[in-house]
Amino acid sequence: MKKSFARPSKFIALILAFTLVFVAGCEAISNLDFNTVLKNSLKVTSSESKQSVELKLELDDTAYEGATEEDIAIMKLVSNIKLQFENVKMQDSSNASFNGSLIFGDTASVKFSLKMSDKLAIMEIEGAKQPFAIDLTSEGLLGLTGLSGLPEDAATEAAAPELDEATATALGHEILDTVGSYVIHNLPNPERIDVKPVFENINGVSTSLMKVHVDFDGNEILPWVKKYVDALIADRAGLDKMVAGVFEVLNSNPQILGAAEEVIPFDQGGLDSEDPAELIAEATEGIAELLTELQGELKLLEEEEQEEFDEIFNKNLSIKADMYVDNKLDIRKQAYELSYAPSLDPEFGVLPIKGITLKFESESWNVNGVVKADAPVASKSDFAIEQLVDMQGYQALKMFDDKSVVYDLLKNKLHVNKQNITWYSDEYYNPVIITASHVTIIPLRSTVEQLGGVLTFDKKTKSLKVFDEATNTTIVLKNGSDSAVVNGKTVKWAFPVTVIDGVTYVPARNLTHAIKAKIGWTDLGDDMKVFSLDREV
Repeated sequence: MKKSFARPSKFIALILAFTLVFVAGCEAISNLDFNTVLKNSLKVTSSESKQSVELKLELDDTAYEGATEEDIAIMKLVSNIKLQFENVKMQDSSNASFNGSLIFGDTASVKFSLKMSDKLAIMEIEGAKQPFAIDLTSEGLLGLTGLSGLPEDAATEAAAPELDEATATALGHEILDTVGSYVIHNLPNPERIDVKPVFENINGVSTSLMKVHVDFDGNEILPWVKKYVDALIADRAGLDKMVAGVFEVLNSNPQILGAAEEVIPFDQGGLDSEDPAELIAEATEGIAELLTELQGELKLLEEEEQEEFDEIFNKNLSIKADMYVDNKLDIRKQAYELSYAPSLDPEFGVLPIKGITLKFESESWNVNGVVKADAPVASKSDFAIEQLVDMQGYQALKMFDDKSVVYDLLKNKLHVNKQNITWYSDEYYNPVIITASHVTIIPLRSTVEQLGGVLTFDKKTKSLKVFDEATNTTIVLKNGSDSAVVNGKTVKWAFPVTVIDGVTYVPARNLTHAIKAKIGWTDLGDDMKVFSLDREV
């Protein structure tokens, strides 16, 4: 069964659809038919492009008050992130490839490439010692969630007949045209919109385009939504026609529901089958009722919760959009910017963020043309990405060259090799215990395994063996003994290895010293304390 996979072009399409909601409408401007532009944008099946997504956070100086140097470094690192996609080739809904960079302001940049098919994705990251492979089959995607194996009924569902790519695309376009006649046709124009002819470089070629510029703020959102809902309710003839059209498409193409193993609701093959006209009327009435309920909710929002709504949707929220449309009414270039300055509410204190800016940019060529994406090729050196789920941070770090930018980011900025275990004083399961001689002891197995180590038992010698991969340390212990062999050297520990309620305990300070960790108690007040183990390996 084919699975869809998020791609940058699809993500940009969502933003595009959201923005076009404010530029599409019943009336064309400068002879530019926005309804057709929107429909065309949702019908793009192949293209080549460049795209970028950028997030900027303007941090208030108070964000750094009381913060550690490590926290400040992370805040500065993530305050300006840009995902740059170059040479994007979208062959169809299943096959795509692109090169890109993840850019952290002026601090660092990491290049990567991704090649995808319906079954496999191969990602190469600058500085990584081997490519990363993602299994996109049903079983593989389950593996990413930590599950494996499909139940028998799910396996049967997975074997359901599929629609081929061409048929699915054609039917999608047919349904889009049917729905669009009602949903898109009723979209109202925004108050501030401008259209003018321009020449823009697209992939290095000067191209004649129509530039659409839209500029609006948060105060205009609720009135526009209300106007749109009112228009949908008023166009009952359009609603009737849309629902009947969708039913007709499904009735004429039973393979759509057959592929999904759904019963065709208007199948007249049985004595008890409902009349198609009644089904259509029932569906239409249901949608009309939902729209009426939404209209009431919007009115209630305006009357009773307008103040709370205005706290977010006000002039501090700004959306700007520039779209460049060619003579085929395909969008060839686009730039969107959303900015927001949070209000300072004394009730919640001073926010550490003074402003947020989100930008999307792209330019496309060869739209719906013949595009051949770079195909993913599996090799023995590939690393299955689902294995990362069970890996410790220090283990993942070893997958990158220690001279690479990504290694420096992971280790010195994000500190993925840091480990922490905490126990609360009121914890019931495997708690920390303070002995009569004031020695703190901790559960051995859970501690070792949480740090990525391995605990084994030798039946012949009746000894416990700890191997800590992070520090390459081996510790041999015996129940009831206060002697330990650490990397071949015998040392005496503060308390003998002790079994309590079936759980093996060891002295915390001795164990953590051997594996290069630090421990300590923190008083949280109200007779609550927390015991923590920390290390960076």
